[in-house]
Amino acid sequence: MTEQLQAWLCLKSAPGLKHRAALDLLSRYPDPLAFVGRKDHPLYADNRLDPALLEHLRNATPHPRLQQIAKLCEHYSIEAVFYGTDNYPPGLANILAPPLILWHRGDLAPALERVCLAVVGTRKPTAYGRGSCAKLLAPVCKQGTTIISGLAIGIDTVAHYAALENGSQTVSVLASGLETIYPPSNRDLANQIITRGALVSEYEPSTKLDPWNFVARNRIISALARNVFIVEGPLDSGAMITAKHAIEQNRDLMALPGEINHPNAQGPNYLIKNGAQCVTSPEDILSALGLDVTDNQQLEILPELSADEQKLLDLFTSEQRELSFDDLLIRTGHKFGKLSTLLLNLELKGCISKTGGNSFILG
Repeated sequence: MTEQLQAWLCLKSAPGLKHRAALDLLSRYPDPLAFVGRKDHPLYADNRLDPALLEHLRNATPHPRLQQIAKLCEHYSIEAVFYGTDNYPPGLANILAPPLILWHRGDLAPALERVCLAVVGTRKPTAYGRGSCAKLLAPVCKQGTTIISGLAIGIDTVAHYAALENGSQTVSVLASGLETIYPPSNRDLANQIITRGALVSEYEPSTKLDPWNFVARNRIISALARNVFIVEGPLDSGAMITAKHAIEQNRDLMALPGEINHPNAQGPNYLIKNGAQCVTSPEDILSALGLDVTDNQQLEILPELSADEQKLLDLFTSEQRELSFDDLLIRTGHKFGKLSTLLLNLELKGCISKTGGNSFILG
């Protein structure tokens, strides 16, 4: 562990030092390495600072978990960037409560040098939300856009995989120390992200999960990106908290419209009603990001459908569940041959997928 990191951890663990006070101190004395343990530094003559704080810094009192942090950093190849330094992400510098230390696993800087799009949504997406998210992001990721999200199950997972499967990079903002992958089911995804982007957190290694951390980290997701895309989520969802941060941070906001009676559409529809850009094709996102649309890109979410194909797709959309062939025969009234043809056409056009047995689902 470097002396610089030890100095920053000493400052961060100082007794009674609140975040705003730490930022104020750093505005006058930007480099903790220059004053932690350096008893002749001018900081120690600053009578505006609390004596207990000065004693802590003068003695270079180590962070209480210093050895544990050092071991985890070495074992998991965790690195740190510091507030106010040249390699600190510019998008974070001027937000409310920027992290003093940003920890990362993977190659963060190259991922953030690209055009960045934050994508968030509910942990319980509909088939429409999952399918639309993947199809909308594919051409965007092929243009090299970095996807920022939070590794949660649901829309976050779809967004990360869209980047990985389409040759782009992705960054995941975690709500704990970077040695802890949550949810555990996304450990393999997290390992892939490390090789094609980075995991980041404001919480030092060995920090346990806390429900509040998930709320707090949303401001980092929005701050790292140029634009924020809300896919699905109720009005009280974490996605809407991210949207609030995006507005406060002057980020451009986009949203996927949804069926007006579905809870997952409440958040995006509300945002669109109040000025967020309505996204119905990849071209909407590409234009907002200032990226070119190539002639051979398929820009429609859904291809052109016949009247019967559209009615069958509408049935899947309204049900939002897996439907068996026998159930569809009863529900549609079609003959065996015609229904088979319609289902095959919808599958070839990417509207539905065949699941186990003889059943089908959206996307």
